[in-house]
Amino acid sequence: MKTWFYLPLLLLGFILPGCTKTTNEVVIPNQTILFEISPNDWGQDPDGTFFYSIPVSELNNVNQLDGVIVSMARYDAANPSAVPQSFELLPQVYNNQSYFVIHNDSAVEVDIKGVNGAASQKPATKVRIKIVLVPSAQ
Repeated sequence: MKTWFYLPLLLLGFILPGCTKTTNEVVIPNQTILFEISPNDWGQDPDGTFFYSIPVSELNNVNQLDGVIVSMARYDAANPSAVPQSFELLPQVYNNQSYFVIHNDSAVEVDIKGVNGAASQKPATKVRIKIVLVPSAQ
């Protein structure tokens, strides 16, 4: 009787190790583009909005399923030769200024506009823009 009790356990011992899970991971690398804008490079629209258009030829391969992430880092006014280490994701509001981005298939435009009736002000130091293109596996 005990033999019949152990027989299913013995069979499971042979069957379960044969079941293995296999996964296939496809890694699609992203692409990072760094760009610096000096204070004098900003243009100004008639409505007072400051803008800068960054040519990005890599955007012509980006479709609506892909991601475009834009962040900005400011240089320290006391030490403008130091490389900025932290990037802030755009869009955002900083010092009563609204920073936002738009892009098409050839460029990324960064715009600065004052909020709550404040006048638009361009950055006093150069800024570093980081653009990350993230392709989708869809």
